[in-house]
Amino acid sequence: MRAPRMLAALLLGAALVAVPAGPAAAEDVVRAEAESLTVTSSTAPVEAQSNCCGVSWSAGRQLWLRAARAGDSVTVSLPPVPAGQYDLGGVLTRAADYGTLRFAVDGVAVGQLFDGYAPTVRRVEAVPLGSASLTAGTHRLTVTVTGRSPSSTGFFAGLDTLTLRRVGPLAAVTTTAYETVGETPARGPLTRVYDPGVGEPVSWYYNDHTIVRDQRTGLWHTFAIAHAEPGAPQDEKSFGHATAPTPTGPWTKRPPALTADPAAGEQWIWAPHVVYDRGVYHMFYAAGSPDYANYRMHLATSTDLFTWTRSPANPLFTDGWEGRDPMVTRVGDRWVMYYTATSHPQGGNHVVAYRTSTDLRTWSGRGVAYVSPQTGRAAGQTESPFVVRRGDWWYLFVCCDGTDYGAAYRRTAVYRSRDPLRFEGAEKVTVLDAHAAEVVVDGDNWYLSHAGWGQGGLWLAPLTWSTGVVARGYQVSTGFLRADVRTWPHTRIASLAVDPAGVGAYRPALDSSHRGTGPYLAVGRFDVTDRAGPPARVDVSADGSRINLVGIRMGDEPVTADWLLTVAPRWAGPALQSDVTWSVTGPTTAPVWEVAFNVDGALPAVGDPAVAARPTGDVTGMPTWSMTSGAGLSLVAAHRWASAWRGDNTWYDAGHSMSAWQPLWRNGGLAWPAGQYPGGTWRFAASGVGRDTGFADTVYAAINAVPS
Repeated sequence: MRAPRMLAALLLGAALVAVPAGPAAAEDVVRAEAESLTVTSSTAPVEAQSNCCGVSWSAGRQLWLRAARAGDSVTVSLPPVPAGQYDLGGVLTRAADYGTLRFAVDGVAVGQLFDGYAPTVRRVEAVPLGSASLTAGTHRLTVTVTGRSPSSTGFFAGLDTLTLRRVGPLAAVTTTAYETVGETPARGPLTRVYDPGVGEPVSWYYNDHTIVRDQRTGLWHTFAIAHAEPGAPQDEKSFGHATAPTPTGPWTKRPPALTADPAAGEQWIWAPHVVYDRGVYHMFYAAGSPDYANYRMHLATSTDLFTWTRSPANPLFTDGWEGRDPMVTRVGDRWVMYYTATSHPQGGNHVVAYRTSTDLRTWSGRGVAYVSPQTGRAAGQTESPFVVRRGDWWYLFVCCDGTDYGAAYRRTAVYRSRDPLRFEGAEKVTVLDAHAAEVVVDGDNWYLSHAGWGQGGLWLAPLTWSTGVVARGYQVSTGFLRADVRTWPHTRIASLAVDPAGVGAYRPALDSSHRGTGPYLAVGRFDVTDRAGPPARVDVSADGSRINLVGIRMGDEPVTADWLLTVAPRWAGPALQSDVTWSVTGPTTAPVWEVAFNVDGALPAVGDPAVAARPTGDVTGMPTWSMTSGAGLSLVAAHRWASAWRGDNTWYDAGHSMSAWQPLWRNGGLAWPAGQYPGGTWRFAASGVGRDTGFADTVYAAINAVPS
């Protein structure tokens, strides 16, 4: 846009105007002509531009930033205000040569992106600029041009008027950075200790295996899926057996320990695991058949580790899809068997399931210790689970970490939890290079094993434990809420607990039981392919009420997210507001199926205005709010309408009380052009009433009220 220019008047005042009372509290409004505010700094020319191009601005002028490039900015002094929480709004200008804007108060972002492009000059009323907790006095507003629409020919910016509406008291927030230190395992160099192909005419492989020491003789034994290369899982019908004086060898080949018996319901046999109890060795293994939804878990016993007898209790239980890879350990006064399966016998999320027993023969119903966000059947992200204890912590080793099974074949993720039956939401402390890994302890020496198709046999590596950082983040608390904002190794709200009464008697409302509360991408298919990594920078306001997580890398994609979290007091108690913006710098590795913001509920039900308890599945578009609720508590996620650049779909997962808001959702995916995208604004607020729809509507109205 081109027009005659005049110098900005820098020292004109702004009026303070009282307005009628809002719900349970008086509201104050400060309105100012933007061109009359004092400019404290600018990286490009700033002018008070007179009416032009068919547009009339308030008082006949606007503040005009003649930016030349992305990154140009102007900072002005806001008019003095009483202490309180404020919603900011403005009247802005769009034109064919205007850029995309981001706003910050006192150096920390507020609100969403504003796209200044329009084919003709136009004045845009009632633009929400964000929320901020302000002490009494003056503050700084910075307007930064972050880029421009592909259709725009320039980077200019125009701000006509500014409004600050006081909506609550000054936020009393405690925000503290934390760093959690704990033990993490590390794998040393691998050494091949046994080649099962010795004496055979062709190469053989070991796959899922177990290594156990004879309690009487001290001799070590290994039992494993053994077969000629290449991998042929439906033809794996015997367990290889070898012995050695130490775990590192030398290993001596023995006759097969067990061979599949079709009369016993065994078309093939997989994944032996052996434990010792009161003079008897118990070998648990999966008995495979074409009925993948009902794999049989079998038991054989021995007193010498050479001769094995099948248990008359077989099958101990059935599970699917391919319920297999058992691992058994003692937890307190009972035995726990971990194994891989899917969320439903016909498929679904890959899970680490568990069952408990007091006699190693009779097993409980199924529980779930860990759910992978990945879905499918057969091989997946929860193979070969192995659980060990170190002090007060339990560590789950599980393969194969990643979305591409071939690339993830040698990636064993390690999670830690204080609860051996719950690794949902646990931090992934490391990823080790190994497949079908077992942890072997020989006195003070710890080892990690490795085997698999094409791996040439059985390998061992020293496993060492060192103390290091396992998590970083911020604890944010008021009397009404307490949030764990995790920034490393993955960015998410790890937990949110609330107390609608404001006395600090918090109850869990959000957790990380599935995907975690935060942004994610699905590239090349539905479901999480790229999680939010650590941010490049974290900006925290002086009072701790705003945390801006800047430059969050999304997996290996050329995509970052900025995620602003704001404590936003209202008459019903402080809420936590979330603003996500996306930046795409190049072509993604595959079409994009989902760009989403996920909310993991910690209460029994998830619903929206139309349905109180949504079943698992997709719902086209975005509701005004979603709610996770239970007895005496509702946690509302209210949506600022049209705050995302599109609003395709919402996915509900009833089992995790989860709602995933998906501005972009497309079967087959889309090319996502380079640029900047407003990802949406949500406000989390709590009520002490179950399924409180009236409260939810109030929160929705509040987040959609624009100062004017």
